[in-house]
Amino acid sequence: MSVHIAIKSTDVFFAELEKDWMAIDRGDTVPGPVHRVYFASAEALSKVLTKQRHQLLRTLHTHDGLSIRALASVLQRDYKNVYQDVKILEDSGLIERDGKNHITAPYEKLTIELPLAA
Repeated sequence: MSVHIAIKSTDVFFAELEKDWMAIDRGDTVPGPVHRVYFASAEALSKVLTKQRHQLLRTLHTHDGLSIRALASVLQRDYKNVYQDVKILEDSGLIERDGKNHITAPYEKLTIELPLAA
């Protein structure tokens, strides 16, 4: 499973959503569900997906759910900093919590689309 990350304004996002709803109302076939995460700008994306957070995602992917304390220990980083990174990634939809409240990164890859033109 992968997640598609892209840059889209709120207006474009809702216009595409409306187009899909109208297609569904007409009975047209629409693509199956794809997990997507959108950012308003490349700058916003770069503030969320930092080098340390990428390493955190990779670590979570290789471990089957960790507490924040265990994750901080594996990463050899301060608990407070890892907690903040987890919160940001969780709010962005890039990590999840399981039934035991452990953090998981359920995706095998992140596909990032960065437009070069507006």
